[in-house]
Amino acid sequence: MEVWKYTCMVVNLKKVSLYIDEERWAKFKEEVFRKYGTLRKLSDEVEVLLDSFLVEDALTRAFKDLGFDVKGTISSQEVEKNRPVSRGPSSEELIKEMRRKRIAENLPGQ
Repeated sequence: MEVWKYTCMVVNLKKVSLYIDEERWAKFKEEVFRKYGTLRKLSDEVEVLLDSFLVEDALTRAFKDLGFDVKGTISSQEVEKNRPVSRGPSSEELIKEMRRKRIAENLPGQ
């Protein structure tokens, strides 16, 4: 006897209207298109941004509730914005070069 188990997931979506700077929205859409090759993921990306904002807010509240001083903390967006730019070749390029040298050293007749 075969038993089938069905799981039902209810998703409540809310349609919203926002006023956003036209140039900023165009750039956001370009980034989403670059990432996914379609604009059908716009809502998903907005949700990701909202979730990251809400998580940071929840963490800050939790640390305050535990008695930690949260003055001077910075958001992940600030960390991303202030991240230093790499000056040299990427680690991927360095590793590829190391592998090429290792293979060349082990080739017979060299």
